[in-house]
Formats: sequence, structure tokens, C-alpha cells
Amino acid sequence: MGLKFSNLTNSIIIKSLLLLIVSMLVIVMIGTYVFTQRQMKTTLKLSYDTNETQLQQLANTVNNEMEQFASRLTLLAKTSEIQSMDKLIAAGYLKSFNISSLFISGESISLFDRSYNLVCNNSMLGSTKITYPIEFNRISPHRPTISPWFRDTDGTPKRAFGVVVSDRAMGDGRLVSNFSIRRLWKYFSEYKVGQNGILIACNGQGEILYHPDMRTWLDGIHKITELGLGDMNIKQDSDNSIRFVKLDNGKSYLINRTFNPTYDLGLIALQPKTEIDAMVSSVHHVSQIILFSSIIAILLVSLWQILIVCKPLNNLIDHISQITEGKLDIEEFKARSSQDEIGRLAKVFNQMHATIKRQIQELNAHRDMLEKEVKERTYELEQANKKLDLISRTDELTQLPNRRDMHRTIEKEVDRANRFKKAFSIIFIDIDHFKDVNDTYGHAAGDAVLKSVASTIRSLLRKYDVLARYGGEEFLTLLPETELKDAAHVAERFRKQIENQTIFFGGQEIKVTITLGVAQFDSGLGAERCIQLADKALYEGKEHGRNRVILWTDDQAVESTDKPLA
Repeated sequence: MGLKFSNLTNSIIIKSLLLLIVSMLVIVMIGTYVFTQRQMKTTLKLSYDTNETQLQQLANTVNNEMEQFASRLTLLAKTSEIQSMDKLIAAGYLKSFNISSLFISGESISLFDRSYNLVCNNSMLGSTKITYPIEFNRISPHRPTISPWFRDTDGTPKRAFGVVVSDRAMGDGRLVSNFSIRRLWKYFSEYKVGQNGILIACNGQGEILYHPDMRTWLDGIHKITELGLGDMNIKQDSDNSIRFVKLDNGKSYLINRTFNPTYDLGLIALQPKTEIDAMVSSVHHVSQIILFSSIIAILLVSLWQILIVCKPLNNLIDHISQITEGKLDIEEFKARSSQDEIGRLAKVFNQMHATIKRQIQELNAHRDMLEKEVKERTYELEQANKKLDLISRTDELTQLPNRRDMHRTIEKEVDRANRFKKAFSIIFIDIDHFKDVNDTYGHAAGDAVLKSVASTIRSLLRKYDVLARYGGEEFLTLLPETELKDAAHVAERFRKQIENQTIFFGGQEIKVTITLGVAQFDSGLGAERCIQLADKALYEGKEHGRNRVILWTDDQAVESTDKPLA
């Protein structure tokens, strides 16, 4: 039986629905307006943020290029050919293909002696003197010194990089090279600002170093003020707000800028306002379509609900309420027609009702199984965590405890020694000339030597002694309840055993020796100081011939004269 008009007018559901329709229309209209305004602002901010991110990426690329140039110059200054300060050797080295390939056309590199007189450069026509606008006496030995931007005979903007060349015989010299802006042009030319934007590079004085129209703006010296940017000071301009600027060509642009004071280089990205306006216009049109479509959809759906859905929906809500209260044994929901939407909804609802009943039973059956699986997974996780902890405390190559684990072991031994008044000693071990082994036989052989030394020393220890790989070719041995004189015997046994053994690798016989520093723990100094004293004793042994045992006693290093224990 259909609903009468009087029933419709008296129904609180209908009244609520009508109120909801009006409220939704108002909300949609206000929401669409707010959405449109926010999207317009978001579109502008998105364009700005996108340009800002890309500009920062370009700035990082440019800065990395200059840093790599400075690093290469620093490395060249440390080569033996340059440090020799010999004109023929240094000139031949600078003009070699490996070095000349590091520089592009228009860049030069020159070597000067301590009196700032030219020694040689990379010119292929002799050692033509090249003038660099840099104060030689201000070049620091700590980091490269960089001159302001300048232009030489070819008119290309450049900067001079200078580093100190240390030579004990000839005195400190200077290695100077010029960095050409041409290195950066390839990055600038590939950079895109929107569809038709402009990228400009300048220094702190506003002098244009790059512009897409190079014929106009790189022929001579031009300032960014000539473009119409007014009195912009890119070094001090901290205004990060989103804004547009109008250039002398009559067009407005969205501006992004960044400046690196270290390399005196600023980048300005200009995106045409017309591109921003086009995107904003698209957002406005889409918002209007959404608004009108939403209004029509709300009206149609509301009319459909009023005429067809109200009564069956109330009945369905009643069934849902009973199921929500836990009454799963209620009768199925009956619809007058099984062909319309309400009828299909009734069918799906009844299926859902049956499914809920079945799944509750299945969930009860699975609950115990899940609890069992959780316990099993918890156990597996605990085992995995134990394995990870062991890995974090073990050196992968030698399977010895690593430095971190050794420090924890020493801390425990310190507590035990202080509690029971027991002495313990530390032996610092270093493989002599280990770098020569790597250089001569290869790193694989070096690994074999490390494992062999570790295995040999470990075999000579008591079960409660601890051997750890401390780093590189260094090992640290902890000898609990052992005084200095007994530790000296143990160290001498280590040294003798390693000296007498031969390591075979890849058909090669490798002989190595070790130097050992021994120190006894002093509670007044602490464990860290004890390690440092053992290391200091080791250093004394390395300085005085290697392959020996040095004891630290009475604030001095003394070579051990003890013989190994039988």
C-alpha cells in the first residue's frame, strides 16, 4: 500500500529528509565556494612549491659541482708530482691527458712557489702566465680559497680556486685554478620552469651569470635590475612569500629564488603568470561543474527517497537494530518486490544476516587457533631477535666479538675486578705492515691473514679470556685475573707464534709479525684509559721497529724481556 500525501507531510522522517536536503544544498554551495578558493590558492602554492623544490635540487647540483671541483684541486695539491715543485715534473703532470680531461675549455690550473712566482701551468704553449684575481697570502691550508666572480679575456664568468701545496724542501706553494660558469650551463639549459619559464643565475652583486638569451644578457656585464627586478638584493632578500614580479617585457612572473653565500651564486626561477592563471581557470570550471552536478544529484536522490525508500528503509533499519542488539534469530526481511533496489537490498541484507551468523561461529572456532599462532610467532620473533643481537656483537670476517661488544665485556670485568679486587690486563695487537699485504697480495689475502692471526691467538687463550677485533688490523685481548708480568708472557707467546707461522693463500707464502702493547687495569684511571695506555705502548712498539711486546708501567713504555711460557 502506497503512502498517502497526509502521511508524507506528517512523517518526521520526511520532515528530517527535507531539512537534510536544504542543509546539504547550502553546505554543497558553501563547500564548493570554499573548495574553489582553496584550490585556487593550492594551485598557486603547488606551482610555487614545485618550482621551489626543483630550484633547490638544481642549487644542490650546482653546489656539488663546485664542491667536486674544489675537492679535485685539493687532491691534486697532495700528489707527489705537484708537491715536488719541480717545473718539468709538475708541468708534465698538469698537461697529461688524465689531468687535462678534468678541465673544460677556458679553464686553467697553475702552480706557484712560496714566493708566489709561477712554476708551471697546464697551458700547451709553454707556461704562459695567467693572472688570477686572488690574494695568494690569504689561501688557507685548511680549505680551498675562492675568489669573487670575474671575467677574463674570453668574457666568460669565472671564479679562482686556490689551495696550499705543502712541500718540506721547497716550502709551501699555491695551486690555483679557475672555475668556468660554462660547467653549469648544461644544468641551467636543461632546467624547466613550467612550460615557458625563465631561469637566471647571478652573483651577490646582481650581475647576470646565466640567462637563456645569452647573446643579449651575457655579452658584457648586465645586472638583474635591467630585467625589471627593481632593487632586489638576492643576498639579503629573505621574503619567502608567494608573489609575482613584473619584468620590463610587460609580463608578470611567479618568482622563486635561492642564494648560496659560500659560492656567491643565486638562482632565480620565473614562471609566467599566464600559466598559473590557466591552471586556476581550469579549477574554477571544474568547481562549477561539481556544484551544479551536486545540486541536481541531491534533488533527484531526495525525490527518489521520498517516493520509494522511506517505509522499506524504516523496516530495514528496524531489522538492523535488532541484529545490532544481538538478535540473530529474527525472521528474514521481506520486500514487496525482489526486482527493484529495495528488493535486492533485502536479498543482500538477508545474505549478510546469514553470513554474520556463520562467521561468528567460524570466528569462535578460529580464535583458539589464532592465539596458538600468536604464541608461535612470538617465540619465532624472540629467536630472531636473539640472532640479530648476536650478529650485532660479532665481527663478520673473523667471527670474533666486535669493538662494541668488547667494551661491554670490559665494563663487566671492571665491575668484577673492583668487587673482588682482582687485577686484569689488556693486550692491544696490531699486524705489522698489513697495508703492504693488501697492496701486494690483494684484499682477499689480507682477509685470510686477519682470520689466520685471529684463529692463532684465540687458540692460545684460556676459555675465559676474550679476543675481539677492534678495527682494521687491530685486535684487543682481555685477560681476567692476570697481572702485567703474566700478561707480558702471554703477549710474547702471541708474538712468537705469529712470527713462526706461515700463511698460505693462492699458492703464496705470507709471513707476518705483530706488535703488542700491554697495560694492567688501574681502577684510579678507568678502563678507557687502560685501553689508551695499551694503545700508546703499541704505538711505541711500532715506532721502534715493530714485532715486539711493549709494556706500559710507571707512566712509561718498556719493552718486554720476558720469555714465553712453556
